[in-house]
Amino acid sequence: MKVPARPPHREECYTCYRVKRNCLCGSVKPVPTRMRFVILMHTKEARKQRTGTARLAKLCLTNSDLFIGTGFDGDERVDALLRDPAYVPFVLYPGPKALTFEALKAAPLPEGKTVLVFVIDGTWNTARTLLNKSPGVKALPRLSFARPYVSKFSIKRQPMAHCVSTIEAIYHLCREAEEAGYEERSAKKEVLMDLLGKLVDTQLWYSSRHRHRREDNKKKERA
Repeated sequence: MKVPARPPHREECYTCYRVKRNCLCGSVKPVPTRMRFVILMHTKEARKQRTGTARLAKLCLTNSDLFIGTGFDGDERVDALLRDPAYVPFVLYPGPKALTFEALKAAPLPEGKTVLVFVIDGTWNTARTLLNKSPGVKALPRLSFARPYVSKFSIKRQPMAHCVSTIEAIYHLCREAEEAGYEERSAKKEVLMDLLGKLVDTQLWYSSRHRHRREDNKKKERA
């Protein structure tokens, strides 16, 4: 049975995975960082969340990777990074023992090594599951923020007041790393928040015209 072609107005960009007419790739600009970021995206997030910010962050960050899975126990790519002596690895995840770049000033990191940050992307539940299925990453020292932040990702309800989107988490960590001297100060990192703003504006425009979110279309199709 031949599958009907998708209407032109629903065609997707295969880079940012958004509808082509709302593609954000034209706003993507390179954001260099000293730190290396490895985004671990849960499979459910990759399949269902089209307004996720992890892909947009990956498109901007020149020193980053994005891996998709439900767990990374024994994953050759992750294991190779964890073994690489060129890196000092952390996982960006809250917790009572989480470090901040401000706190790291008291115990400076080894010179000549690159800070490697694993970023867990998914809902609160899937992120926790992914971390539990990635023992090598879970065992790493945790990084968090020195200050609380309020998410500007207003089209998505956050489970707790301190939760922010993936692109915001990376942005805030970079800014705190700059303040502590671990990153070069650069206005280029504002690209991350500019992209988030455009994503939110597009979604709000669509909601005002159609009185529902684009994601609800898929729910109707499955009903």
